[in-house]
Amino acid sequence: MVKDNTFGIADLQDKMLDILKYFIKICDENGLRYWAGGGTCLGALRHGGFIPWDDDLDIFMPRPDYERLYKIWRNVSTNKQYKLCRTTRKKNYHHRVMQIVDLNTTFINKRSVNEDIEHGVYIDIIPMDASSASKIGQYRQALDSIIFSVYNIQTLPEFQGGKLMRMGTQTLLNLVKNNDRRYRIWKKAEKRMTNCNWETAEYAVELTTSFSSILRFWPRRWFGYRKEKFEDIEICVPSGAEEYMTAVYGDFMKMPAIEDQTVKHNTVFIDLDNPYTKYKGIYYCVNNKEE
Repeated sequence: MVKDNTFGIADLQDKMLDILKYFIKICDENGLRYWAGGGTCLGALRHGGFIPWDDDLDIFMPRPDYERLYKIWRNVSTNKQYKLCRTTRKKNYHHRVMQIVDLNTTFINKRSVNEDIEHGVYIDIIPMDASSASKIGQYRQALDSIIFSVYNIQTLPEFQGGKLMRMGTQTLLNLVKNNDRRYRIWKKAEKRMTNCNWETAEYAVELTTSFSSILRFWPRRWFGYRKEKFEDIEICVPSGAEEYMTAVYGDFMKMPAIEDQTVKHNTVFIDLDNPYTKYKGIYYCVNNKEE
């Protein structure tokens, strides 16, 4: 149980922690590799759990394990409270990565408020990809990552890139307005950008986290595995977690200014005790409400 409720989100963090425990169980039972990334890794090192104001949880997996999790989930997951969600041709989560969603809760993001999807509390499952060995290959990967991101999410960036980024995204979306064509474009881009071998690569790259990450290359040797305390459990972090966190955040053990201690998500409505389906036509899919 998360005890620090200074920011009023301990109950939300408890829900995410429950999802994490279930995810770890699936990984342990099926030999899947993972580690905490981003703010979750930072929280493990600096706080021994959640960053007190953090309202998300990021788990990274090597691309082969990421794809295997998606392939085997239906056969190995026995708890129907949790669902692994990923954008497909028919359903768009406006999110580049997979999520494990608690179907008994409500967590409606503004970006997907018009979609009839699973709007529960979730944790992000993010692939870490192998970097191309050549500069030309790396730039091709980056270009494919941008194409994948724009046509997969199909919305303007909320917190990244500023006016120029929003204009570029809008231009690409205006060029292709048919959803089926957008799907075909991003699937081909995804296939091209993920064809490097994780096991033999010298460098790793985050192609699905942010536009700023696609030309940042981390030594592959950083991403072995070790355990660190995270709330009342232990979680895998990169073996080179300190090097990784320093590269991302600088002096990561230093607390940020008070004004920067804020939650990330742009939410429409949250209810931790009732399923999202209760609010269809009220807080999401409002324009699709049946008369």
